[in-house]
Amino acid sequence: MDRFEQMRVFASVVEAGGFTRAMPRAGMSRAAVSKHVLQLEERLGVRLLNRTTRQVGMTEAGRIFYEQCRRILDEVASAEQGAAQISGEPHGELRVVAPTNFALTYLGDAITEFLLAYHDLKIDLSLNDRAVDPIDGGYDLAIRVINSALPDSASLAATRLTTSSRILCASPAYLLEHGTPRQPQELSKHQCLSYSYVDDPRSWRLKGKGQEKGKEHVVSVSGRIITSAGQVLSTAAAAGLGIAYGPTVFFQDAIARGKVVQVLPDYDLPQVSIYAIYPVSRHRSPKVTAFTGFMQKFFAGKL
Repeated sequence: MDRFEQMRVFASVVEAGGFTRAMPRAGMSRAAVSKHVLQLEERLGVRLLNRTTRQVGMTEAGRIFYEQCRRILDEVASAEQGAAQISGEPHGELRVVAPTNFALTYLGDAITEFLLAYHDLKIDLSLNDRAVDPIDGGYDLAIRVINSALPDSASLAATRLTTSSRILCASPAYLLEHGTPRQPQELSKHQCLSYSYVDDPRSWRLKGKGQEKGKEHVVSVSGRIITSAGQVLSTAAAAGLGIAYGPTVFFQDAIARGKVVQVLPDYDLPQVSIYAIYPVSRHRSPKVTAFTGFMQKFFAGKL
């Protein structure tokens, strides 16, 4: 069995904190992960890990071996990335994790065009609504929707791909029956359909334009739906269930068809930033560089 592969799998187990958690990172089953580590221990003639039913811990020999092992793996990765940068053309598999709703709404066309532009690349895309650490998950990069400041990290770097605007929408029938709000405070009297990817779905923030430019309004709202699903918000708004809050792209088709209209267009909702998060390295992977650069151009002016 390949010694380098054994070292890579062993490091994955240590960094993930267990055999099962190392599976995505190692790209193999739990049985295969365990087999690699066991054969490594047999070859070295020393136990590297203490195993219990709940956790895995390093022995003293395991700690020493891991430190050397990690250094070697980092050097190999650095050498490979440096060589790939010289060759110029990105290739291989790019492992990406993205929030479910963002992926379903935006990434289909983007990834298709990306792969048409880079014939030597393939993508393994996973969907997860948690803030996945790409290092722990074994991903090349994670896409994140950030409402506020990006958290500091010594091990992760970030590239902003785009920003996303948000609007309020409702059906003409709903507004005819319940009235069209003219001021943000009037939203508290309406059924409000909230987008869950905000700091507080029950407290909407709006900023004035024109004569009220920059003035912020914070309104407590209530309603029957809180969701991250764009299709749910658009369909519910078109059905007359209330005033919906969400990214502009959610409602573009319904607006074009006249099923919903924008509410309070003279006020802005907070924008959010979309970032690509990836491990810090002396040589940024060409495939990560290609992906982030392409996505910045693809999304420019679209959201």
